[in-house]
Amino acid sequence: MSSSAHSERIISHMNKDHQLALIDYVVVYGDVDPKYLVEDSVQIKSVDEKQIVIEYDRIKPNQTKTLLLYWSDAKENEDIKVNGLSDIKSKLISMAKYCANEQGFEVKKLTKVIGPTLLSLPMYPIWLVLILNSINPIILRNLFKNDNLLNTILSYLPSNVPHLYSLFENHSLRIAIGLGIVHATEVLLFTRNYLRKYRTPTIQRYQWYIMHLIEGFFVILRLKNATK
Repeated sequence: MSSSAHSERIISHMNKDHQLALIDYVVVYGDVDPKYLVEDSVQIKSVDEKQIVIEYDRIKPNQTKTLLLYWSDAKENEDIKVNGLSDIKSKLISMAKYCANEQGFEVKKLTKVIGPTLLSLPMYPIWLVLILNSINPIILRNLFKNDNLLNTILSYLPSNVPHLYSLFENHSLRIAIGLGIVHATEVLLFTRNYLRKYRTPTIQRYQWYIMHLIEGFFVILRLKNATK
């Protein structure tokens, strides 16, 4: 592959699939405040064995600017030397990790939301029962009493189930408050910081928060899997 073709391939790949890294290069190496950067405008204009040239738009003032970055000046933790075009990929990856870390972020962005699993799904009806019992236990008692199918199912359950449910019913408000406090604490201490680190957009972030308030620890497991 010729040098020019190799350069074009790098440019095309980075502009199409790795704009987050390009934004980080501009923010860290170009010392640009992210709130004044037009993120969609950032793109590589040229690249060779000596340097990379990135063009971007900014606001306040509105202008198009260029970041010319020599490989030898691009600080990163692995200290990779670019002696040829084949070294550029490793250099760019190391630069992306360094720039993300300098801002307190991970190198990739979490934009998807993964819904409940079979293990966590029961938490939704459990919360519904807790809330209804906390409001008025008679609501579910009447439902059970007047529903033949539920009564048939209950007849096959162990004899101590009604007693256990009665305890659950009597303490529903306390259980709901306790679960709410635990789950909210997990959100504040873990999920909020985790999603910030992975730069999750606002709408998706609040979807994760709501699921965590309901499901608890199951959401932490899904977040870990989503960011492997």
